[in-house]
This record gives sequence, C-alpha cells and structure tokens, in this order.
Amino acid sequence: MQNNNCDYLSFAYNTLRSIGVFSSSDSTIWTRRAFDFYRAIILTVMTSVMVLMMVQMFAATADLTMLARTIDIWTMLFSGMYKWLYMTVFNGRFARLKSKLTAIQAQGSAAHGSTADAFTFNYLKPMRNISIWYMFSGMVAAFFIIVSPLLTYPKGDQSDFQYYNNPKSYPVSSWMPFTLNENWMFLLVFVCHSFALVFIVMVYLGIDTYFFGAIYAVGGQIELLNTSLNNNENILAQSEYPSCTNRISIYTEKQQTRCYSTLRECVKHHILILDYITNIRELFSTLIIMDYLHGITSLTFALFQLTISASVIESISVICFISVSVWHQYLNNFFGEFIIQKQLSVGTVLYNVPWWRCDKRIRQLLMLMILRSIKPTFITGFYMYKLSYESFISFVKALYTYYMVLRRVNVKDENA
Repeated sequence: MQNNNCDYLSFAYNTLRSIGVFSSSDSTIWTRRAFDFYRAIILTVMTSVMVLMMVQMFAATADLTMLARTIDIWTMLFSGMYKWLYMTVFNGRFARLKSKLTAIQAQGSAAHGSTADAFTFNYLKPMRNISIWYMFSGMVAAFFIIVSPLLTYPKGDQSDFQYYNNPKSYPVSSWMPFTLNENWMFLLVFVCHSFALVFIVMVYLGIDTYFFGAIYAVGGQIELLNTSLNNNENILAQSEYPSCTNRISIYTEKQQTRCYSTLRECVKHHILILDYITNIRELFSTLIIMDYLHGITSLTFALFQLTISASVIESISVICFISVSVWHQYLNNFFGEFIIQKQLSVGTVLYNVPWWRCDKRIRQLLMLMILRSIKPTFITGFYMYKLSYESFISFVKALYTYYMVLRRVNVKDENA
C-alpha cells in the first residue's frame, strides 16, 4: 500500500480549511451553503474593518503614532484579504498541489524502489514542527497587539463615553461610524477587532505554511531523485572494468540495461518535479508580490512607530509585529533559495555519474536531465521579485532607506 505514510501539506491544508479557503468537495449541499455563509460573514467583517480603518487613516493625520499604527495593520489586512480571496477563488488549483505530490511520490518509488515511502516520511518530519512553531509565533505577536491598547491606553480618568469612542482603546485603529455608550458595545467592537486581527494572522501564516510546505516537499522529491541517481552510479561502477570473457560482458550489458530502465524512470520523476515547481511559481506569483509590497510599506511605518511609541508595552507589540514580518520575508526568500539550490544539485549528481562508460542511450538521458538542470526555475512575483537570499538583502536595504526618509521628513516637520 503506497504513500500512506507520506503526509503532504495536511496541517497547512486543514488550517486554511478552518478559515474558509478550502472546502470539502464531498460534503452535502447544506454543508456547502453553511460554509459559503461562513465565508460571507468573514468577507463582511473584514471588509467593514478595512473600510473603517481607511477612514481613520485620513482622520488621524495629526497623530503620527495613530497614523503609523493604522497603516501597519491596514496594509496587512488588505494584502491578507487579497490573498484569501485569490486562494478562495482558485482553491481547486491550490488544493491540487497536495494531490500532485502523491503522483510525484509514486513515480519516485518506481525509480527508487520500495524504500521511497520511508525516505519521504523521514524527510517530511521536520516540516510539521516548523509549521506549528511558525503559527505559534504569529499568534503570540497577535496576542501582544491585542492586549497592547488595554495596557498602553488605560481608561484612567476618562469617562466611559470617552474611553469607548477613542480609537486607541482598540487593537485595530478604525473610525467609529456610531457612538458607543454601553460596555457590551465596547466589548463587541473589541472582539470584532480581535477577530479581524487573529483571522488575518491565520491567513498569512496558513498560506505561508502551505507555500513553504509545498516547496519543502518537492525538495524532498529532488533528494529522492538524487538518491536514485546515486544508486545508478553504483550500478555503473560495478561495470567500469569489464573482463574480456563473454560471461562478464553479458553481465555488464544487463547492468547497462537495468541502469537505463531506472534512469528512464528518473527522467519522468524529474519532469514531474519541474512541472510542479513551475505550477508553484504560477499560483503564488501574485501572492509573492503582494507580500513584498505589504512588507516594504508596513515595516517602514512599523519602524517609524517604534521610534515614537508611547510606552514599553506598545514598543513590545511593535517589535513582535516587526519580528514576525521580517521572519516571514526571510522564510519566503529562504525557501526560494532552497528550491534553486535543490534544482542545481541534480546537475551535480548527474555529472558524477560515469557517463563516459555508458552506452549512447544512457548518455542521451543524462544529457536531457543535465540540460533541464542548468537553468533552475525561480519562484518570482510577476517576474519582478525573485525569491532568493540576494533579494532578501535588497529588501532589507530598501526597508532601511525608506525608514530613514520617513524619519527625516518627520524631523523636518517637527523643526518647521
């Protein structure tokens, strides 16, 4: 029984199902209607919060702390909702990333043998732990942002009316379309804001873990492919110095035939892997560019907010926000670089195969795979932002530049 031990993207898939991205295709019509209603509630609440925050951005121009805080969260909400809508609309294509890994694993088993499932199972073990800790770090940051207004801007001498209608009293700075007079109204708005913040954090982290998991899993398939190629190298090594007797010559020819058969399965495996990487690039292209635009905007204002924060608690919440956002950008580029190096590793393994002692059929297959490995497929955002270590360094430099410009503008305004 094949592939039962290989758990592909299940944790991230279930997380995205819980927030309305993926739905069950075998559910009843009433279940689907209830799920659509759940999605409608999410869309209504999140859209309302974003619109009210946009109004607040224009209303809080005199308060730089409030403005920076509003821009931080609004850009995260806007980009997160775009990603949620995009994945919800194309949920079928994204869900197939999970099922395609099973087909790739089946082809890898044809080339590697019966131990392929155990190899993949052991390889995938760390990814679930990484995903859980990544989600946990995001929830910790969301918690600090939610409790920050309670500790930074306490009620003090304010009346209930002043406290309830002050945007600083809430986790998300948004304009109030009506006045609040009762404690239950304050709690209701506070809970809505907290829900919006936690939901958008889950969107970001859930999509991230799905994206990272897909790349990590296909990287495991490349490792499986490399192991199969190394096995072929060992087969060929046995026939490097054939004897002149007919018996040994026949044995060597059998080894060559066996190697060709296995290598042909490796070529099919390699083609499926490259198609899968191309599919990832096409599906996540718009999401990656939205990540970059959100990161450069939100982090610039978050750094500015850190320099003018009113209290230690607010500074801690901003630092948590900055840390998770920078970590998010780093992981994007880390996995982009990861899949580049994995693709290049295939060419290195192929070069070590003793091709000069192979027959023409094997050399042709090796040449085909080498040509496919010379130029790796990059994960990009509309071909404008390539995920790699080099891009992350450029991102940090640009972030620092924009922050210094914003800070100088603020100093000039204060001195004017």
